[in-house]
Amino acid sequence: MPPVDFHLLLVTDRSLVRGRSLESAIRESVDAGVPAIQLRERDLPTRELLSLAQQIRTITRDRAVSLIINDCVDMAVALDLDGVHLRASSFPVPVARRVLGRHRLIGVSAHSVKEVQQAGDDGADYVILGPIFETPSKREFGAPLGLAVLEDACRHSSVPVFAIGGITHARIESARDAGAFGVAMIGSILGREDVGKATADMQAAVHAAWSPHSRAGSPAR
Repeated sequence: MPPVDFHLLLVTDRSLVRGRSLESAIRESVDAGVPAIQLRERDLPTRELLSLAQQIRTITRDRAVSLIINDCVDMAVALDLDGVHLRASSFPVPVARRVLGRHRLIGVSAHSVKEVQQAGDDGADYVILGPIFETPSKREFGAPLGLAVLEDACRHSSVPVFAIGGITHARIESARDAGAFGVAMIGSILGREDVGKATADMQAAVHAAWSPHSRAGSPAR
């Protein structure tokens, strides 16, 4: 299976980009050094999502930015994307793996320690756990889990865990200290007026937090 070689994952939400196109915001973020993007536009009809994925793929491909799409296993194969991110209620990981092969990433959303453990047992490459802090984009998933749950999940996980939900520049080190392998962000990058600057600031903080000279988070597995 491919290694999870990024510690910052940008999750898309075109409702946050302040009247611009999502493609232009993604381009700014890619130009500023974002290492991985999860295309998460669940309300788009298939044809529109396909068109959007194709446009973003042209932006990410030449810059070696990993592009992962929510749930659409068939689209990941058709467009030769880097992986798929599955909701907890989506495809079972073993089924997705049979379609995607061993060379594409499979991530899974989790909202409890038990779900994190299950994702690892099922063969996921990484897990996104949240919401860790209060955030409007994750209210549908209930109250924030908090750092204690993140720490417990990371301690018992067999795969890298990314923290999501209310992750800000000031909270990156807290996530790292709890054992997270990395952080996933939506509004802290796409909701900013200057997406490029926000990306650069967050990537610098993530690089500092998970550099070999800092106190390491959970090891890559």
